[in-house]
Amino acid sequence: MSESNRFAFIGKVFAKKQVDATEAEEYEQELIESVEDFSETITREVMVPRIDIATVTAESNLDSAMTMFLYSGYSRLPVTGKNTDDIAGILYLKDVAKILHETPKLMLEKTAEDLARSAIFVPESKPLKDLLQDMQKSSTHIAIVIDEYGGVAGLVTMEDVIEELVGDIADEYDKEIPDVEKLAADLYRVNARFSLFELGELLEMELADDDVDSVGGWLTKGLGALPKLGDQIVINGLELTADRVEGRVKRLVTVLVRVLAEADPEEQSTDE
Repeated sequence: MSESNRFAFIGKVFAKKQVDATEAEEYEQELIESVEDFSETITREVMVPRIDIATVTAESNLDSAMTMFLYSGYSRLPVTGKNTDDIAGILYLKDVAKILHETPKLMLEKTAEDLARSAIFVPESKPLKDLLQDMQKSSTHIAIVIDEYGGVAGLVTMEDVIEELVGDIADEYDKEIPDVEKLAADLYRVNARFSLFELGELLEMELADDDVDSVGGWLTKGLGALPKLGDQIVINGLELTADRVEGRVKRLVTVLVRVLAEADPEEQSTDE
């Protein structure tokens, strides 16, 4: 990335972050330093692994594809043929939405392959700085990553690349997640990172666990597996439900906590 391109990009980041002049100066320095590390990073290090890619099959009608878009939360999905190594193209949510709005009867007649755009393929060894330049030139936001044997290794998006350079960037649909949102007298939506100690203070209960510190970690430990949307456990008079997951790896974002009954204070600790 040339020096002029660096600072042009930095200017765009400032607008995105909406930082003031003082913050911008500090952020600029951090960004310049991160560019040096960025230039040594390759695509494989930031890609979404093959096993975690959400896809839609080529023969799926657009109605089914729309369901997959809504379920996954993504705006672009790879279209597969016989298997994951057979990529027929990329289906865009906006293209499907246009059909739904203009000629809804075609939602059951047209397939994902009919509407798919051409996919671009990149080697997993490609330096990120080169990948970013290629994506900018071609106005492409998603690429299929190929391993040394020609198979699909994963998927990489423009956001994945930019995040490596400047840290997490909020998607247009992302919102700041509050620590706690009271939904009813006995029901709360809490950030998965909210600490058990703070939840205990909120509910006037003693909550502690030697293995985990967060509500999300507590739910995960209780389930014995990574939470999926709707997964639920009851522990110490509290019902915990996986309320929101996001990302291709389905990271837990929020947990519903319902107070079921008052328990004896001496029994509130989560440790046996």
